[in-house]
Amino acid sequence: MNRETKIVYGLGSMAILAIAAYLVLWKISSSHLVVHQGKDDPEIERVVDRDIELVDANGEKRRFSDLKGKVWLVSHVFTRCPGQCAGVSAALDELLAKVNNNGLLHVVSVSLDPVHDRPSQLAKFAEQHELVRDNWWFVTGEAEELNSYMKDVFWLSAQERPESRRNNVNDLFMHEPRVVLVDHRMRIRGWYYPFDPTSAGALERAIEETVSAAKKSS
Repeated sequence: MNRETKIVYGLGSMAILAIAAYLVLWKISSSHLVVHQGKDDPEIERVVDRDIELVDANGEKRRFSDLKGKVWLVSHVFTRCPGQCAGVSAALDELLAKVNNNGLLHVVSVSLDPVHDRPSQLAKFAEQHELVRDNWWFVTGEAEELNSYMKDVFWLSAQERPESRRNNVNDLFMHEPRVVLVDHRMRIRGWYYPFDPTSAGALERAIEETVSAAKKSS
């Protein structure tokens, strides 16, 4: 085999390997996308399959398993938040008003600052932002256990912001304003960003579809 032929074969092999690698990466990324869009694929389905004890703003014990049969949204909040948490809460409040859910839709705001956010602080936050209602829980719990649970089950996590990067004394955490949609069978249907118009629109449609499915199964 002469030098030119070897080069041609070598380039051909590299092209085949590149295409194979692309296909593998495409398959992985597509699977990831499917999970986040909440498609029905049993091989990649994520389910809230373990529980944790929570305490709400009234001091009552709650569990996520209490929400089985409902459609629910879960996100992080902390009462000393400079503004983002209130913004997410306001966006969720608008969704509750838009969707005809027949009492099936529930919201859970979980403190990412459990050491500070005891029930009294959560109650004050809910009252201040006019979010006191039966189908909305503001909850807290044991700090290490709760933060680990939220990261492992819902892929919601946060980091303490370095003092040098804080805009004010209450700018304590860095966290994405993500909202998780869970259906009546405790399946995670997707992760959404309420401040992004495209994602917010997708969330509204997903809620309507998921609530409709919950109604049919009841």
